Amino acid sequence: MSSPIEISIIVPAHNVAAYIAATLESIRSQSFNNWECIIIDDGSTDETVAVVKRTTAGDRRFRMIRQSCGGASKARNRGFMESSPFSRYVTFMDADDVWELDALAVLFERISAHPEAAGAHGLAELIDGQGRSLEPGNFSAFGRRRLGYRDGKIGEWPLVDPTSFDTLMWTGPLYPPGLLLARREAYEKVGLYDPKLRQCEDWDMAIRLSRFGPMEFVNKVILQYRRHGMNLSNDVIANRRAVRRVHFKTFFSLENSAEQRIRLTASWRAWQRFKINEKWTAVLSEGRPGAPLRFLKTAVDFPVHLLRYLRGHPSVLGI
Repeated sequence: MSSPIEISIIVPAHNVAAYIAATLESIRSQSFNNWECIIIDDGSTDETVAVVKRTTAGDRRFRMIRQSCGGASKARNRGFMESSPFSRYVTFMDADDVWELDALAVLFERISAHPEAAGAHGLAELIDGQGRSLEPGNFSAFGRRRLGYRDGKIGEWPLVDPTSFDTLMWTGPLYPPGLLLARREAYEKVGLYDPKLRQCEDWDMAIRLSRFGPMEFVNKVILQYRRHGMNLSNDVIANRRAVRRVHFKTFFSLENSAEQRIRLTASWRAWQRFKINEKWTAVLSEGRPGAPLRFLKTAVDFPVHLLRYLRGHPSVLGI
């Protein structure tokens, strides 16, 4: 008798024919092999379906389900509902990213050793559309610098501490989603991805999971995060709007405990102080080009942060 599936891997796919073969091969090549992979083709109009069929032929651990285009959140939700209800862990892998060979093994080992944790996550580095390294070390440093609320202020989180609600309230370095392996029971508690969020939906999910337990932090690069012209995160203005929506949603969620509500108010004010201090420090640093423009922008931003501080909570408009 075969052993129960340990990990369900959900891969939403929309017009990723150029990249998905590398993604699926990185899944197939994992040193940890007790998994299933559900690919949700989300209304692709290119050769994505053909590439998936060709790449996964003969490997029964892969399944593809096709649906009309509904966006990444709906595709992830469909994949979760189609996955085995008996798998203990779930991860959502973007169809253009690439795992290191031991990604699942590293995450599985860490989460298995910490029954109190809702999940475990690692770090990523950037690659371009052709799989070449981009800005080596920068993206992993970004993920390593987790900012959290503690002792009345925002500060960098120790590397030995897990990622928690306090580190996810106002910043979201836990992405792309293939960095995170979480317990199925935690996903069942928090519910599905929010289809109203076109961006930052993975950050929103990480916050929701963190209400039920921390995410163990693995200080190791386990994924290559592909950046190319089709990435939704390239739309800076839309991304800022999504950040505001997540802030607003997190603050006013009925899922917050009484203690979490208190910490949200305190950390919101601490975050405004931190952002102003960070911006002024950048302006006053010697030898940095463009200081006059940064000075002007910081001067304009100051009353906005002050208003946010005095109000004590985020606005859906971000003001």
